[in-house]
Amino acid sequence: MNSPTEAKLTIKADHGATNRKLLARQAAADLTRIESASRKISIHLSSPEGKRLYLRCFDITQMNLHFIAVFARMKLPGDDVDRVEQELRQLFDIRLARLNQSLVDLEAKCQANGIVNLATYDVEPMLIEAKVYSTLGRLLLEMIGKVDQLMPMLETLCIDEAISTNQLNIEKSRIKKNVRGAASATRMMRMTLEKRLALKGGETSHPVIPDYRD
Repeated sequence: MNSPTEAKLTIKADHGATNRKLLARQAAADLTRIESASRKISIHLSSPEGKRLYLRCFDITQMNLHFIAVFARMKLPGDDVDRVEQELRQLFDIRLARLNQSLVDLEAKCQANGIVNLATYDVEPMLIEAKVYSTLGRLLLEMIGKVDQLMPMLETLCIDEAISTNQLNIEKSRIKKNVRGAASATRMMRMTLEKRLALKGGETSHPVIPDYRD
């Protein structure tokens, strides 16, 4: 399912069917519209939660970030766009800090319960070469990587009865909301700027990006 608009994905054959099902639901985002240079950053995602967050949020959010940083800046006052980007940066930093704190807390909980080896996934990981176009895109990718680290820790704690199944689901939802919230905020900021452009009579060359949510 490789195309010029997609990040490079390496999927091993024996469990490729599961990953292909996830790829089939990947949110569409035509990255060929972005003319900026990108850093290629490799990321290894093992958990289904990490994979889904990447496939459904990452490219679309980068398209929205590009619209804000480049296209909106051509039509609107630079100071206004700067304020939007600063607000998003603060939001991304807060959510990344929360994920880092969750890692510290769960590592301590695993140690307190004598857990040395974490549970692993039988489905093969996705090895992705992500295209990162901005600082906020890099922070979003880092958040997704943190979520992927946290998921097997939670699964292990549940298997060893250190947390209940209900607690497992609550914690998974709370952790994933950090990424989804950042993506949703970016989308809303873009829509706000698009409305301002429409009021000015400006035409938008980028199509409206669909919602990434399940």
